[in-house]
Amino acid sequence: AAADDAALAGGGGGAGPSALPAPPAPSSAAGAEAVRQAEREGLTLATSSNSTGYKGVSYCPKERGSKKYKLEVSVGGKKVFLGYFA
Repeated sequence: AAADDAALAGGGGGAGPSALPAPPAPSSAAGAEAVRQAEREGLTLATSSNSTGYKGVSYCPKERGSKKYKLEVSVGGKKVFLGYFA
């Protein structure tokens, strides 16, 4: 799966997870693992129409090593870098 923007939305506040539409099924084994990991941590991956399918996630093919996906979120109007992931 190639990616260009996806994020994590923490649980809590407002309506519960049942109020959110079900996200589309991940298109790869790595995507499915990311969804499982987020669920284990009590998080919900916010879907997006970008190439990764998730808000705040970018695919960075020129990064060294196996970690090609970058996660950034916006907090208080500022971008916060959360790391690179495989």
